Amino acid sequence: MAPIASRPVPQLDAGKAFFGDMGFAVDHLGPLWHLLKAAQLVMSDLDRIASEQGLSYADFQLLGALMMAAPDPVRAATLAAALNVSNPVLSLRSARLAAMGLIERVQQGSDRRTRPMRLTPEGRARTEIVARELERRGAFVRHLAQLDAADRATLERVLRDIHERMDRDYLPSPRSAGDRRCETLTQDRPTKRNRVAKPRTID
Repeated sequence: MAPIASRPVPQLDAGKAFFGDMGFAVDHLGPLWHLLKAAQLVMSDLDRIASEQGLSYADFQLLGALMMAAPDPVRAATLAAALNVSNPVLSLRSARLAAMGLIERVQQGSDRRTRPMRLTPEGRARTEIVARELERRGAFVRHLAQLDAADRATLERVLRDIHERMDRDYLPSPRSAGDRRCETLTQDRPTKRNRVAKPRTID
């Protein structure tokens, strides 16, 4: 049995050789492997920084979305769609952040069933701290800055194109029983999902 490689390029070479010998197409393995492994490393680094404020990076994404929408509160369904998570996942996360005093529910109009959420002053302060620390100490930010301007522009263009294609193809119905939205590099474990047309409005 060959030893398991520990570095990115030898790992990829070993995978291509192994699956190529089995008759699999391997042209997609390089981009897929590097994207997935780089995402793992980036998320680990971002979670480490966010954890200094008692948060995960997924928490930071939720708080950041609310901060960008401020001063308007945001409905849970709208927020779940923006973050590509299921309503149950969002409910658990928002309840924890509310218990921490970082977000609050507000009453709008006469509909007591809908209570959109917004940041508290403490939530905004903590979100800004994490954003500054990610900019100052984030490993991805540091390594990206070492690329020349043309490579950075190419990287953004290619990733944007892949992101938009995946978003169109893999957004499931928000209300299908047993379905969960694609968990965008969060700590929540994704499950199988059906391909359906992307809803225009889920508020």
